[in-house]
Amino acid sequence: MNNMNSVSRREFLKIAGMGSAASLIAPSCSFAFAGASKRHDIGATFILWGYGADNLEPSLKDMSRLGYHSFETFGQVIEEWEKNRGGFTKVVEKYGVPIVSAFCMTDVLDPTKRKDEVAKLVRWCKLLKQNGGKVIEYCPSGIKREGYDYKQHKKNLVESMNEYAKAVTDQGLVCALHPHTGTPIETQEEVYFIMENLDTKYMKFGPDVGQLEKGGADTVKIVKDFMELIEHVHLKDYSGGDNGYLGYAPLGEGKVKIKKILQMLEKRRASMAGMIMFELDSDRKIKPALSDFEAAKLSRDYLVKLGYDFKASQA
Repeated sequence: MNNMNSVSRREFLKIAGMGSAASLIAPSCSFAFAGASKRHDIGATFILWGYGADNLEPSLKDMSRLGYHSFETFGQVIEEWEKNRGGFTKVVEKYGVPIVSAFCMTDVLDPTKRKDEVAKLVRWCKLLKQNGGKVIEYCPSGIKREGYDYKQHKKNLVESMNEYAKAVTDQGLVCALHPHTGTPIETQEEVYFIMENLDTKYMKFGPDVGQLEKGGADTVKIVKDFMELIEHVHLKDYSGGDNGYLGYAPLGEGKVKIKKILQMLEKRRASMAGMIMFELDSDRKIKPALSDFEAAKLSRDYLVKLGYDFKASQA
């Protein structure tokens, strides 16, 4: 396997599609610095509050109170609200936190499912786009990891993800790969392998730094090596153990080098199509010590200490 450190910046920029995917879309809001000392806005994903349509409104209520600038939810949650709950736009406008991205999963190992998976993904893309979103945070569907060898699945992995990423791009959105534990792309070796083989004209990178840490990766190295492809980020800490967050932790409470990663990302941030998103997984089998609001506030307060600004309505 090639080592990304051996690739020159010029060569890597060529691999990355000659620059940012942000140029592919016309942003509806400005992510530029308001001043030399101001850091970029931070959003939040909704999974701290849960994983279903019922969890959307409670998450938006807390995000609005805490001043998070945007949010992310699942493609199927948007679809559920559009079809059965009176419209997605209505609930988003109620709390004033705009959507930037949708987390979408599809199968990558079974070619017989690909046609239907593309159709599902395109459907979610259209819903996200009509609600002002910019990025599909793309993740392969979960698998049984025992006995899994990514090299045996190279053809389907590469072909399917290239097709999915192109379908997203054709809809005017940016597709960013999200490596995730319990999926075909979990370990550091798998991340490098797949990113070196995908067509990065279409598939960009959307790392979850907590997931990478949990998967045993050198998270700082991966962020550094793939910086030119990063279009969206899940900012998550990891401490391990059964803590009600699947081993993850509020920002600053774990072992992910959050400060270092944010310093690196600030140089890239203005070119990203998406945003940096605070995230903390929920584990409904174990009750955490903090409420959802308290965990989100603790993470927000940590970011405030690092110089990040939140809306005036913050609690």
